[in-house]
Amino acid sequence: MAQSSFRIQLVLLGVVFCAVSYAAHGCNVPAFRYALERWPADLYQVVVYYDTAPAGEEFRLLRKNAAGQGGLANYSLRTVDVRTPEGKALAAGRKIAAYPWVEILYPIHSQVQGVVWSGSLSPGRAKKIFESRSRSALAEKLLGGDVAVWILVRSGQEARDRRALNSLRTALEKASATLRIPEIGTDQNGDPVVVSDFKTYPVHFALMEIARDDRDDELLVNGLLKSEPDLQHFDEPMAFPVFGRGRALYALVGDGIQEANILEACRSLMNWCSCEIKAQNPGTDLLVAADWSRPYGGKMVEDPDLPLTGLSSFVPDKPAANQDLAAKADAVKTSAPAACPIAPPAAKPASSVAAKSATSEGSRNMLTRNVLYLAGGAGFVLLALSVVVAVKRRR
Repeated sequence: MAQSSFRIQLVLLGVVFCAVSYAAHGCNVPAFRYALERWPADLYQVVVYYDTAPAGEEFRLLRKNAAGQGGLANYSLRTVDVRTPEGKALAAGRKIAAYPWVEILYPIHSQVQGVVWSGSLSPGRAKKIFESRSRSALAEKLLGGDVAVWILVRSGQEARDRRALNSLRTALEKASATLRIPEIGTDQNGDPVVVSDFKTYPVHFALMEIARDDRDDELLVNGLLKSEPDLQHFDEPMAFPVFGRGRALYALVGDGIQEANILEACRSLMNWCSCEIKAQNPGTDLLVAADWSRPYGGKMVEDPDLPLTGLSSFVPDKPAANQDLAAKADAVKTSAPAACPIAPPAAKPASSVAAKSATSEGSRNMLTRNVLYLAGGAGFVLLALSVVVAVKRRR
């Protein structure tokens, strides 16, 4: 009983800590745009096994285009000499018998692990690792301002693929025509604030098709199909929304490719993003070579890169919210998208009474509220520590 109570106390403590941390962050950048500007793509691991010193055009291309070597692709390059005992054992475990051999693994910090593709480093192979027609088009569309690019991986069954394609095309046309980025966000104190930067942002969702057996895009197809543990077992068309710098969300499979599911995913990407930590959001980065430093519209994310640190950040240095913000927030609440599943939900707008308070009073209230957040968090920390002490005494 004591251990169960202790776990419950820790869970409550975690919830309160998250709430306190969350309340200190603003929520005024759409999730897709924050990801495009602030989430560097995770680095894939490209491993070359060799029994003679690696050389030649293929290895030179791999090294030239790797991250950290001036390349634009999100992969790191590593070599394994199979003449050494460690390299020989590693190659034997992988059942590699021909050299040079290349393995491409998901990023170390990815939500999925394992080999994406492996094979001989034959002529022409290196370029296919970091570049393909579809991946280049994907990067171009994301940099061009598209909220997301939906990739349909065809199953090879004509009737099912046609039905999935029609559903996607119809739903994405509707999403592009009807969805809009909300005009009311929240500042770092949780108060409503009008966000005009995205008022005229062109909302558009693109669509791409890839054959499941496309040899030129084998790495892209494998990266998508292996992003979830059971996808390779389905003989169905699959649709993946891709946003940011090539981050693929969950797949819609077969009959799941329908308007309601598609629109829900589209809405989620347009909600205000309050979570700056990429690892706390679902998705798998694809291996794409692109210069992400020049997105559509230039720099639009002005928030600091680092989360709130230090007590000085709790002191407001801007006037309180304008008097009409609460009314505007109420006006858009019914039309605003549901809470974004890839980021914590936006903080609730302040009531109309709070929004109409004087500037000085609003500032004092914000400061008082933040101090109370800290006091509450500290109180729960002390509570958790007291529970730990009590459990130890009982033992």
